[in-house]
Amino acid sequence: MNALAVDCAVSRITVAAKKDSDEVKVTLDLGARQSEKLLPTIDYVMKETGLSVPELDYTAVTLGPGTFTGLRLGLSSLKALNLSHGKPLYGIPSLQAYAWPYRKAAETVLCVIEAKEDEYFCQFFLHGEALGETEDCSIEDILHRIDPEAPVLVCGPGAENFCAAAATAAPLLSLRCFAPEPDAADSLFALAENMMAEKKAPLQDYDGPLYVRKSEAELVREQAEAAAKKA
Repeated sequence: MNALAVDCAVSRITVAAKKDSDEVKVTLDLGARQSEKLLPTIDYVMKETGLSVPELDYTAVTLGPGTFTGLRLGLSSLKALNLSHGKPLYGIPSLQAYAWPYRKAAETVLCVIEAKEDEYFCQFFLHGEALGETEDCSIEDILHRIDPEAPVLVCGPGAENFCAAAATAAPLLSLRCFAPEPDAADSLFALAENMMAEKKAPLQDYDGPLYVRKSEAELVREQAEAAAKKA
């Protein structure tokens, strides 16, 4: 199949296009400049694979949780293609995408993305199936949920830092860390095609990113509104 995918859950954005078995992938780690480089990069990977937008069967994106800026940037870019060319856009929860390569692991998989200092977006998986909802937790809260007698495979963009902190906080836990982590582009292709095979609906015009926590702007606004009510 012909497809375009954007992994935008973390500050390092990856853009990939595939035409049957050929694939071209580019990673952007440019800070604020990613916003000006994303569309030219999409154009580049499409040209390198010999694809035009009308030839795409679908597009796919990490839906969240993740960075507010990255998620908005990736989703808005692919929604523009969806609206202008009618190409279905499939949104894949970020932690599901990052955990997908480890679906055949015998042990429980913990997928983590750094949210703030000592806090992570997290979700547990077993054989590719989620064991609960995506949550925003402190390292301490996550460690309390791990059975000290059961090995756990830790993956995701936050795995290395999480395991380093866990080694100090809970040295007796059996954690196996996979780092550095691959991007989620290939997982996006696989999971989107699974959704298509199962006839699951793509994202609609009104669908937005999957946010687990409020943005700093929302928190500031809520504090201001609360202060105004007390005045």
